[in-house]
Amino acid sequence: MGNKKYCILIVCINGIPGHVIRFIRNLKLINPMVSITLFSNRDKDWFQGELDNYIDSFIQQKRYTGWPHKLWIFRSIFDKIAFIKQFKGFAKTRKYDIVNIHYPSYKMSYVMKYLRRMSKTIVVSPWGSDVLRVTNDKELNMLSLVFSNSDYITVGSTGIFGKVLFQQMKIDKNKFHPLAWGSETIDYINEHVSEVSKERAKELLNLEDRYLITCGYNAFESQRHETIIKAISEKRNELPKNTTLLFPVTYGSCSGKREKEYIGYLKKKCDDLQLSVMFYEKYLSLSELFLLRRATDMFIHIQPTDGGNSSLQEYVLCGAKVVHGAWIHYEYLEQFKPLFYYPVNDLDELGDVIVDTYHSKPINTPAQVKETIRNRGWKAKMKLWNEFFISCCK
Repeated sequence: MGNKKYCILIVCINGIPGHVIRFIRNLKLINPMVSITLFSNRDKDWFQGELDNYIDSFIQQKRYTGWPHKLWIFRSIFDKIAFIKQFKGFAKTRKYDIVNIHYPSYKMSYVMKYLRRMSKTIVVSPWGSDVLRVTNDKELNMLSLVFSNSDYITVGSTGIFGKVLFQQMKIDKNKFHPLAWGSETIDYINEHVSEVSKERAKELLNLEDRYLITCGYNAFESQRHETIIKAISEKRNELPKNTTLLFPVTYGSCSGKREKEYIGYLKKKCDDLQLSVMFYEKYLSLSELFLLRRATDMFIHIQPTDGGNSSLQEYVLCGAKVVHGAWIHYEYLEQFKPLFYYPVNDLDELGDVIVDTYHSKPINTPAQVKETIRNRGWKAKMKLWNEFFISCCK
C-alpha cells in the first residue's frame, strides 16, 4: 500500500508523553504526508522542541483559572467544564480523517460526542496500565463508554489484555484491530548490539568491574523497588561483592514533587542498607539507554500488571538475565521453550530467585523469541499503523 495524505488528531491527556513523542516521530518518518495535530495535557515547552519537525499543530488542554480553582473541592468540576467547552468549540471548526486517543482516560467520555462530529473514525489505543490499574467502578464504566463510542481498538481480542478489555468493557469484537507498539530502542539495539560488548558498555558507563542489577524501568511505585531492595539486601552475602544496583527513574508519577520524594526515599533506603547504587534521573538519549541495557547483568521486573513491556524485551536482546513475575504472561513469546526469563512465582521468594539466577547459566533464548523481539522495532511496526490509518480514510 502506497502512502497517502491524511489528517489525524492524536489525543493524550494521561500517561507518558515520551511514548507519544516516539509514536508521532515514527509515524511522520514513515509517512511524511500525514498532517498531525497533538492534543496534550502538557504545555508545548514540556516537549523541549522534540516535536517541532513532526507535528502541524499543538493544542494544550485548558484548565479553569478563575478563583474557585484555588479551592480543591471545585477544581475537578471547573476543569471538567473547561475541558468540555474546549472540545465543543473544536467540533464547530475542526475536521480530521482520524482521531486517535492514546492512554484513554475515563475523562474522554465527556467529549466523545464532539470527537464524533470532528471525525468519522475514532481509534482508541490503550497502553495497558490505563485500563489494568483502574479499580474504581465509576471510572471503569465511564472508560467503557470511551471504547463503546469508538470505531477501533488497537489491541488483539485473543491476547490477555484483549480478553480483559472484552470482559470488563463489553467491547464488540469487530472493533479489535491489533497493532503492536514499537520500540526505537529495539531498532537501535538491532543496529549496535553486535558492535558493543557488555564489558565495553560498562566501561563507557564508568561501571567496569561491577555486577549490575537493574531494578525496574521507571519511577512508578508499581515497579516495587522497595521489595527488590529488601530482597537483595537480605541476600547480599550470596551475591557478588561488586554488585551495583541501577535505578532508571527518568519518568514516573504525574506529580513532580511526589516523584522526587519517592526517589529520595529509595536513595535513603539504599544508603541506610549500604548498598552500591546508581540512580538515572535525567532523560537518557537512545545511545545512553542502549548502554544501560547492554551493561546490565540482571534485570528485575516484578510489577503487578503489564500490557506489553518493550523494556523487558530490550534487556533480553542485550543479553541480560531477566527475573520476571510469573503472574505476567507474554503468550506470543512463551509458546517457545525454554522460557526467556527466570520466573518469580511469589514476592516472598524473590531473593532466592535472584541468587539462583546469578548462579545459573544464561538461558539459551529460543531463536524465534529473539526474532520476534527484533521485529518489534518501530521501523517494522509503524508501517502497519500507517497502512491501517490509510485504510480508515477509504
